[in-house]
Formats: sequence, structure tokens, C-alpha cells
Amino acid sequence: MGLMGILVGIVLCSREGRIWSEVGIRKQEFTAWAAVLFTALASYPLPSLLHGEPLVLPRSLDLSPLLYPIVFPIMVALSMTKENIKSKNPFVVSNLILSLSSLPPTLIPSRDLRWTLSLLPLAFPSHFPRWPNPEPNSDALSFLPPLHFVLSSVLTSLLHPSLSSTELRMIATALINLLIYASSPQAIILKAVLWGGGLGTLILCEDVIRWNVNLARSKGQASDSEGEPLNITPKAPMSARPKPVSQKPFYTALTREQARKRKLAYSLWVYGSIVCIVIMALRPYIGKYALGGVDPFLWAPGYLLCGQSWYQNIVDTIAPGSGYCVTEGAASAANLRLLIIGYWLLVLAVGISLVTAVLAHIEVDTRRKVFHGMVVIMFLIPGVLDPAFTYLGLSLTLAVFLLLDTVRAGQLPPFSGKIAVFLQPFVDGRDLKGPVIVSHVFLLLGCSVGWWFTLASADSQAGDAWDWSGRRIDLAFVSGVVCVGLGDAAASLIGRRFGRTKWGWRGGKSVEGSLAFTSAVMTGLSVGRWWVGTETQTWSLVDWAKIATVGLWGSMVEAVVTGVNDNIVVPVGAWIVVRGLGL
Repeated sequence: MGLMGILVGIVLCSREGRIWSEVGIRKQEFTAWAAVLFTALASYPLPSLLHGEPLVLPRSLDLSPLLYPIVFPIMVALSMTKENIKSKNPFVVSNLILSLSSLPPTLIPSRDLRWTLSLLPLAFPSHFPRWPNPEPNSDALSFLPPLHFVLSSVLTSLLHPSLSSTELRMIATALINLLIYASSPQAIILKAVLWGGGLGTLILCEDVIRWNVNLARSKGQASDSEGEPLNITPKAPMSARPKPVSQKPFYTALTREQARKRKLAYSLWVYGSIVCIVIMALRPYIGKYALGGVDPFLWAPGYLLCGQSWYQNIVDTIAPGSGYCVTEGAASAANLRLLIIGYWLLVLAVGISLVTAVLAHIEVDTRRKVFHGMVVIMFLIPGVLDPAFTYLGLSLTLAVFLLLDTVRAGQLPPFSGKIAVFLQPFVDGRDLKGPVIVSHVFLLLGCSVGWWFTLASADSQAGDAWDWSGRRIDLAFVSGVVCVGLGDAAASLIGRRFGRTKWGWRGGKSVEGSLAFTSAVMTGLSVGRWWVGTETQTWSLVDWAKIATVGLWGSMVEAVVTGVNDNIVVPVGAWIVVRGLGL
């Protein structure tokens, strides 16, 4: 609670009072939000007291469901308030509604009542259509609570217990914000991939994947066609995964050859559906709304190769006069992107080769932290050379990660076993809780937060969305990379080996690990600030105090966080603090 209070204080005092003014402009909405929240909290013990039952507090009180899904969306929205602009922040009201929609059902059991109370911030004249100068999209905002409920329910059915209910509500809030506010080409592409690709795969492939998994289990084959063991995904109790009565006898009656052909047919359906979604849905949508009408498969070569003479010769041969580059910045920017790609591939090859060579000699936690170190080398400095390209690369990588884990969890030949074998040495207890391996996805999300949030808050009228040359590079870009790549790795490696003084709360984190986290984050932010700095940049004691504040806040959250993955919470909080302190 104290750390969250510090975070709120930093946000409200930032932007030279602009955010506090925004809260004042929205005081009716914030009052309604606070009234619903505190009334729900205060009324929670009333049923027990009215029935004369003793009020028993739990031995360990986990506040994460009441903090991160409730407070973080509002703080992120306020942090995107523009400086020196009198217009209202468009993100605030929707996130007040989504914040209340994320209240745990135990506080307000009635779904209809919870939806009604979530809309209370809209119950003011400025949001009514007939009121002079009403808020835009007020009618659309009224659909947010049911949308949040449906999305949370779908995510829970797919991802629980791999992800906690707190994490699922946070993800639902983030996806809805992406759906309604994506405006830059990079955000539109991310929205198309996650919403279009995700919904399409869910509709076309969910039942087929479930049939394939049930077939493998009924035949005692948790493997792909090449016989690779798939022992990452635990078998859920039968009560947790009900099946039709006739399904198991049908599958067990199949011969091995019939089962193999059926698995192959299921796999071909899934792979074919994904290809159709990309070609028939994502391709035209991205081309029309993100790339100015250019086909993505034609746009991508120009984006990456227009600086190469051989590519220019091909274009001149096929379509004379059509030009080479599809974005501003011309050939030099395209050549830089090729260098960044080559550098990323080199780091990945060296890192994977290194960890594979010493696999048998290091423990699981150390193996995992090698990848944390790799993201620092990949993104801390090269990532800000072309932020728009890094944003796009992280988005596409997330799509690939999700696709590969769908193949692995669905036990789809011929790739599922190979993916499982590769991931096996790097999984821990958290990855064995449910159907999804979350570690690598959360690592990627933690790194991506800086780019996704910072570009979302950038001025869309400042120039070409794909060309950041000449623009000020914000240190908030690398806040996530610094936290998960340096801070988390340092805390784990130092804390496990040298941690002797434990904090006095549950979790087993050590003071030594927290100090290592703080030092690593301060070092990373200092390097990043030096790299993106200008000639007028200062390094006063106040600046060092701000950097230390980010490190200390992140280290304490990492030490106390429960009920949610710290690779998500800490980067989001660090981004808010960096923005609030004006680093």
C-alpha cells in the first residue's frame, strides 16, 4: 500500500501540475470512482456481521487483486497526459470504468450490479449526448464493463491456472485499451495480430485443438508424430476438463494408424486456418488501416531493403518508377534496420549456444537469467536507435511466441515435441501450473512495456510514425528492459547466492537481492540516459536522486509482490515512475 501511495504521489505531482489539473477537471468522475471502490471495500464484511458471524482475517492478506488491476490502469492513463495542452486526457474515463470492472467478484457478487457501478463515472451531464460539447464516445464506453467481463472469462477458460485472476484482469484491461485507442501504425498492427489473429484462431481452432489433446491423452501419447516427449503440460484432473461421455471410448477404439492420421488432419486444419487468417483477414486490414493501402507483403521488403542496390534493381525491373522506400528516412534508415536485425540474431545465436553448452552445469534459475541478460544487450541501446521498428519487432515476436505455445500446448505435429524439448530445461514451477508456459512471454511483455506505452503517449502529429530521426528519445522506452533484464536478474542471482538477511514478510526475498536490483537498475538507467541524452542534459544530485528512486521503488515492489508476475508489475510501475519524475 505504501509503495502504491508513493507511485500515486509521483504521478499527481508530475508534469508541472498538469496531471493534478487533469484530476481536478475530472473530479466528478474520480469522486464517483472512489465512492464505488471504498463503498465496496467497506461493505464486504457486512454480510458476516449481519449474520452474527465472527470476522476472521486471513493469515496472509494478498492485496494484489485490489491494487494492480485497480490502480495501474489509471496511473498509466494519467501518465499519458500531454504537457502544456488544455484538452482533456482521452484515456482517463475509460480506465476509471475498466478499473471498477476489475474489482474482484467477491466484493460485488452480482454481475449486473458490478456493471452498473462501473459505469458511475459516466453518470454526469458532460457525458450525455444532448449536453453541449459532450465527451466523445460516451455511448461506446458504456459497453466496457460487459466487454471486460466476457474477455476476462474467455482468458480465464484458456489460460487459468497458468495466469492468476489478477493477471488475467490486467491483461483484459490492456487488450481493451489497445482495441479502442490504437491509432499509430505499429499499434494497429499489434491490435490486428492480438485481436484479429487471436479471435480467429479461437473460433476456428479451439475445438480442434481440444480434440487433438484429448486424442493424445486417450491413446497415452503426450507426444508428436516423431515421438518427442511432451511433459511440460501437466495433465489436469478429469473433473477440471469435462469431456463428453462418448468421447473417450471413441478415441480409445482407434488404432494407432487411425489416431496418427486424425492427429495429422487436426494439425493441417489448425495450420491452414492460421494461414487463412493471415492472408484473408490480417493482410487486408493491416494494409488498409496501418500501411496506407500498401499490401504488407510488398511493404515489408521496401521497409527493410530499400537501401540495397539489388533490391532497387528488382523494383526497377518489375515496376519502374514505383520507388523503393515506403517510409521516410530513405535508404540509411532501412540499412540501420538490417543492422539491428543482424545484431539481434547474433546475440540470440551466441546466447542460445552459450546456455546450451553449459546447460548441465548450471541450475534452472541461472539458465533463465541468461535470457534476461540477452534482452539488455539486444534492446538497451540498439532498441532506441529506431523505436518504431523495435515496437514492430517486439509485437511480431509476441505473436510468434503465442503461436508456438499454441502449437506446443495443442500437441500439434510435427513441431510440438521439438518446442517442448527446447523449453524443458528452462521451465520452473510456475510454468507447470497450467497449459501455458508463461516465463518467456512475460519476459517479452516486460521488455515491450516501455515501447508500447511510450509510443502510445507520443504526439501523433509530430511527423512520420515510422521515422523517429530528429525526435527526442524518452528514457521511458528502456525502463522495462532495465527492470527485467538487469534488475530482476541481479536480484535473483545475488539474492540466491549471497542473500543472508531476509525481509520480514512472506516471499523469502533478501535485502542483498534488493540492493542488487537497485544498483543494476540505476546502472542501466544511467547508461540509457547517457545514450539518449542531449547536449543540455545535466547530471545533478536531483537527477541521481530520481534515478535512485526508480531503482528503490522497483526493488521494493519486486521484494513484496505476490499474486502477480513481477516481470509485468515492476516494468509497468517503473515506466510510470520514470515518466512521473521526468527522466
